[in-house]
Amino acid sequence: MNRELILEYAAKTERLGVPESWEATGRAAEPNCGDELVYYLSTKRDVVTEISYTITESACPPAKACAARAAEAVLGKPVMEAYLLDAWGLSEFFGGLEKESIHCAMMAALALKTALRNYAETRRSVRNT
Repeated sequence: MNRELILEYAAKTERLGVPESWEATGRAAEPNCGDELVYYLSTKRDVVTEISYTITESACPPAKACAARAAEAVLGKPVMEAYLLDAWGLSEFFGGLEKESIHCAMMAALALKTALRNYAETRRSVRNT
């Protein structure tokens, strides 16, 4: 596990916060520690053009790092490609998270996938009207 890289990503704030507008959201919560992560995303032609997030202020560095990395990783990607991001890939990016921190990558992947599914459902309902 690369602690320096985790601390670097945990300190990133450029995508932190609720945007003025968004097309879809996705939320995940960790019941054991009480952390909550919400992604807000917008697209153009099925490509993620904007993504931001909120996370519990008291979240541990690995949770904040995974949230920031997931947002960074999918920005500019087609929605279908973004959906392929998973907890294993997030963990590997940081050199393999410790067993106690793998839930942080799982929470980020789940919140992101939920936002992407929300986007797809919204697009489907718009096309069916």
